[in-house]
Amino acid sequence: MSLNTIDAKVFAKMFLAGAKNLESKKEWINELNVFPVPDGDTGTNMTLTIMSAAKEVAAMKEPDMMTLAKAISSGSLRGARGNSGVILSQLFRGFTKGIREYDEITIPILAAAGEKAVETAYKAVMKPKEGTILTVASGIAEKAAEMAGETEDLEEFIPAVIEHAAAVLEKTPDMLPVLKEAGVVDSGGQGLLEVIKGAYDAFQGKEIDYSAIAPKNASASAGAVKISAQEPVDIKFGYCTEFIILTEKEFTEDNEQEFKAYLSSIGDSIVCVADDDVVKVHVHTNDPGLAIQKALTFGQLSRMKIDNMREEHQEKLIKDAEKLAAQDAAKEMPKKPEEPRKAMGFITVSIGEGLNEIFKELGADYIIEGGQTMNPSTEDMLNAIDQVNADSIFILPNNKNI
Repeated sequence: MSLNTIDAKVFAKMFLAGAKNLESKKEWINELNVFPVPDGDTGTNMTLTIMSAAKEVAAMKEPDMMTLAKAISSGSLRGARGNSGVILSQLFRGFTKGIREYDEITIPILAAAGEKAVETAYKAVMKPKEGTILTVASGIAEKAAEMAGETEDLEEFIPAVIEHAAAVLEKTPDMLPVLKEAGVVDSGGQGLLEVIKGAYDAFQGKEIDYSAIAPKNASASAGAVKISAQEPVDIKFGYCTEFIILTEKEFTEDNEQEFKAYLSSIGDSIVCVADDDVVKVHVHTNDPGLAIQKALTFGQLSRMKIDNMREEHQEKLIKDAEKLAAQDAAKEMPKKPEEPRKAMGFITVSIGEGLNEIFKELGADYIIEGGQTMNPSTEDMLNAIDQVNADSIFILPNNKNI
């Protein structure tokens, strides 16, 4: 049976599922982050942005398309973090402008909203760069427009758009040399793709616990990120500076152009978005105080955030070096001969050498370190299961919290 429309209730579920899927992949997306600054926070920033809107959407009991669009647009803008987060908020802002007047969304409406999303995002960025989230968004809009003339069935339309988006993402290293050098696709583009994939899962009616999903053993765009020794990068402008201006007078287009020109004189990676009486600002600069002083001439400031990107980059280099050392150590360790497969295996959660030894003597196949206030994660459990060669595996948590 073909499905031709999406109502507000279904769209709300799709948005929340997209947000959950992005959140579940944020650490992996952080690993992909090498542009514009290799500070490893794209996944975190995009997640904080979309979750700000998701909280508003989740609070709605009977949403209509207009209120839903407003919640997504305003919530994502107010919660936008980082360059990628602000761009994501602008994609949402443009997209929701294209759907808010309708009770139900069809493929032509989706295609038009996609074009509006790209137009809005490109307009917000001072110097758009290809090979980024903007390129992937453009690819999505182009494929949507093409498919709008070929089908009315959303079950045919959405997978085709996702497949094309993934193909565009794979080409981003050819557009940005820094991505090719690092052996990764664009982190922002990957984040956008994860949002759409999650939304499609909800459209299909899937109930998925994304916290139990981690990308494994695939190409950079599908999961595994190659860790290699990296040289420190010379970061021209060291402070990622963000804030919201609560305007006290009309913020005209002339004001916006003047402010952007000023920000260009003191930094780069500039995104400046005016929405009613709120202006969201993102800039990389060596003197955040100058940006703040200029902004104060337009109104009060809210949600101010200043991050030292040189420090963040150094921390990322240290983390990568530690991972590389761990990988090398694992390669050098003698391989344990594979145990014959058993009917039953036992995994136990334990802490302390004494208890660990007792459990080993009792026949535990694998021990997970943990206990009160140190609850192991679902991933720890899954990794442990992978280590035990048995038909049936019992996990002994030994703690009611676990």
